[in-house]
Amino acid sequence: MGGGWLLLLLVLLAGCGPEPAAPPAATPAPPAPPPHSIGRLNLPPPTPFPRTVTDSRGKTLTLVKPPQRIVSLAPSNTELLFALGLGDKIVADTTACDYPPEAKKKPHIGGFTPNIEAVQVQNPDLVVAVGSINAKAIETLEKAKVPVLSIEPKTMEDVYSSIRLLGMATGQDAKAAQIVQETQARIEAVRRAAATTNTRPKVLILYELKPTIYTTGPGSFIDDLITVAGGKNIVTTPMPAGSTISSEQVIALQPDVIIAASPNAIAQAKQMPGWATGVPAVKNNRFFTPSDASLIDRPGPRLAQGAEELAKYLHPEIFDRSR
Repeated sequence: MGGGWLLLLLVLLAGCGPEPAAPPAATPAPPAPPPHSIGRLNLPPPTPFPRTVTDSRGKTLTLVKPPQRIVSLAPSNTELLFALGLGDKIVADTTACDYPPEAKKKPHIGGFTPNIEAVQVQNPDLVVAVGSINAKAIETLEKAKVPVLSIEPKTMEDVYSSIRLLGMATGQDAKAAQIVQETQARIEAVRRAAATTNTRPKVLILYELKPTIYTTGPGSFIDDLITVAGGKNIVTTPMPAGSTISSEQVIALQPDVIIAASPNAIAQAKQMPGWATGVPAVKNNRFFTPSDASLIDRPGPRLAQGAEELAKYLHPEIFDRSR
């Protein structure tokens, strides 16, 4: 008897047999684990390790377990690690790492050009780097099979994404989400306060003047801060890192305020030919210096404080009234 006939016979026999017993009641599915709550956040439960993350270079990195020995190659990364509660996991950082104060007490592996041997002797299970600054070190470390995560935020949205990325890589998802939420809330409060006026002073961010004028435009977190704080960056086109403008361009663009990011910037600006009478910011002595330079030039949660200080300088009465 062919297979088709056998199948038909089985069907017919099944149809002629007694009524089948009712299927047993389905076992109720176990309840889903509750979301991980922190503050007002309701987060899904964290995914278990191993975890695979994609860094700022688009490269993937798989971490078998939460890192226990972390080396930071940049002050911004060190600050983020401390903010995530991972200060005790940092086994080394750079000589430029100065916040929080505990960062200064860590063993140092050099400056922005790290000593590779000093990194390797720490036996790190994660090195947190900045791609554009640490490119050569990253290449050497990865060849030596040292796990490297590159974080390089350019805009404020990138800053938020970088915090989440580092949180995911280290198992600190909930803390990262909390930091992002709190930073966004402070930034948004500044934006709302500054939006109550139509006056938007023209602003120049002056990183360095030797006498080359280093500044930046759209596509940078400092440009985002200027906009949030109720100012208008005089540089209106994106500028690659290390870009400069001329003294004549500054005079032509007529900034009302100069953000002095370096200690000597104010004195240098006042000495520039033609600026004392031709640049409103210099003529009116309108220089903004934050309480700490890293509040405006280091991508991290303290940018919110930088935005608050800048907004108060640009619009003191408006900002004070909103607090």
